[in-house]
Amino acid sequence: MSTETDTERPVLEYVKTIGITNAAFNGRGFNNPCDTAVSSDGRIFVLNRCDPQRAAAVRIGICNLEEEYLGEFSNGYGSKDGQLMLPVALAFDSKDRLHITDEYNHRVTVYDSSGKFLYQWGQFGGDDGQLNGPAGIAIDADDNVYLADQHNHRVQKFDSRGGYLLGWGEFGSGEGQIN
Repeated sequence: MSTETDTERPVLEYVKTIGITNAAFNGRGFNNPCDTAVSSDGRIFVLNRCDPQRAAAVRIGICNLEEEYLGEFSNGYGSKDGQLMLPVALAFDSKDRLHITDEYNHRVTVYDSSGKFLYQWGQFGGDDGQLNGPAGIAIDADDNVYLADQHNHRVQKFDSRGGYLLGWGEFGSGEGQIN
């Protein structure tokens, strides 16, 4: 029995490509962009992820659809407050706070939309509320944060300050399992 229905698929139309490549790893442009998020005022934030040899390129670039490069920010490569090592994904909440997952530091780092570090949360582990390689992120209308906790094979839900609310999933390929 098939549940597939015959419906029209949306047609996407290419509009344009924006951004410039930064081959020098130390200035304006994008290097290994891996995710984007759009702030409430329409600015596009681009997460640049690089390996330790190009640590200076780990940063967030900001541009708009008019192809203006508006700047970038980074607190450096590392594990201190506001620093990132292996960032994966980003999302804005309703207060225009930018949340970024870092799979190496096992945490979420939060900045305001001007790039100022606000706070971070997360602790390595496998218990409820702990993280092991957080990757994908989504934020709902109530500013609850959903994380794909990749190495724990689950999804977890937190409040905006990192308070654990609930989780689901476990390793495997059966119903309710994630691999």
